[in-house]
Amino acid sequence: MRHFVLALAVVSFAFPAFAADKPIVKIGLTVPLTGDNAQIGDAMKGGATLAKEDLKTETKYDYQLVFEDDGMEAKRTAATTGKLVNVDKVDAIVSISSGTGGVVSPIAETSKVIHFGLASAQSVADGDYNFIHWTPPSEEARTLVATLEKKGIKTIAMLGLNQQGFMAIRDEILKQLEGKDIKVTSNQVINPGEKDFRTAIAKAKADNPDIYIVTFFSPEIEILTKQMREAGIKDNITAIEAFGLSTEPSLFNGLWYVDAAVAESDFTEKYTKRFSRAPGFGSPNAYDVFNLLVAAYEAAGTDPNVKPPHEDVIKKLHEIKDFDGVLGNLTVDEKGVVLSPAAVIVMKDGKPVSEDAPEAVEPAGAQ
Repeated sequence: MRHFVLALAVVSFAFPAFAADKPIVKIGLTVPLTGDNAQIGDAMKGGATLAKEDLKTETKYDYQLVFEDDGMEAKRTAATTGKLVNVDKVDAIVSISSGTGGVVSPIAETSKVIHFGLASAQSVADGDYNFIHWTPPSEEARTLVATLEKKGIKTIAMLGLNQQGFMAIRDEILKQLEGKDIKVTSNQVINPGEKDFRTAIAKAKADNPDIYIVTFFSPEIEILTKQMREAGIKDNITAIEAFGLSTEPSLFNGLWYVDAAVAESDFTEKYTKRFSRAPGFGSPNAYDVFNLLVAAYEAAGTDPNVKPPHEDVIKKLHEIKDFDGVLGNLTVDEKGVVLSPAAVIVMKDGKPVSEDAPEAVEPAGAQ
């Protein structure tokens, strides 16, 4: 049994076999279940579902999941969030990406509904009701720059998607390069939906950088990489997160990149056994968020017949220290960000593998 350590109490809990008479805590997920990034939504759905199934002993409340498909599109997210709040009457919402998280955050704040975003943009955590469970861009950029130095890289070209999360990562990379003996030869920002990257590639290639850093979602990351290969750029490509987001991970075999925290092997084995596939991008985050919310509700609840108000749950969330999550020991900081480490990953046989371990591991997080 996993144990969840709060600043004021140690809480052990799990999901009961029969909870029909208990107050219901609804956790809604607005995720892409269709479209180019459907694999992310499916992975998050699996992570949250497994977390609920793993609750095995008595709890004060009945925890239920509600899933909505937003295609990871901001316009659709506004509609799905409205439904979750006004029709499903959820107590908490989980979102993926900075773009959609930025839509959910103000709605959650106004509606006084707890929101966890898997996002790089720290603004997603603005307000009293918003949180982020995501390795901060500062940690990812620090790990990337340290790895570049270790590998003797002196010049880099950056190509990134014009999207809040990736821009937050780009800005942090540039910040952490200050004072380092690494020169940025090209720094290009490309709008979503672009299909022809050849001009940008030629511009970046003109300075013959040691390595190219790319940050894109699917399908842009696959199109860009294939066009880079056509231009003769093959092995000197890296990224923060982008390779793990791809629908064609084998395209990046042999390449290293930096991603969010790596899930523990027990989680990977359990998830694979349950769903007959390895956990995907966001699976462990969704698992942890579900358990963070349950831990806070169980700690905040003083009457098993009445759910605690959201304000009391939020207080308990901020008290969580050294939480035993599948992404490591987690702490919620004063801004509502769940702190977790970054990792250097190598793509092997279409699977992300820790650079320091032989076994396949899964990254977690999103933009």
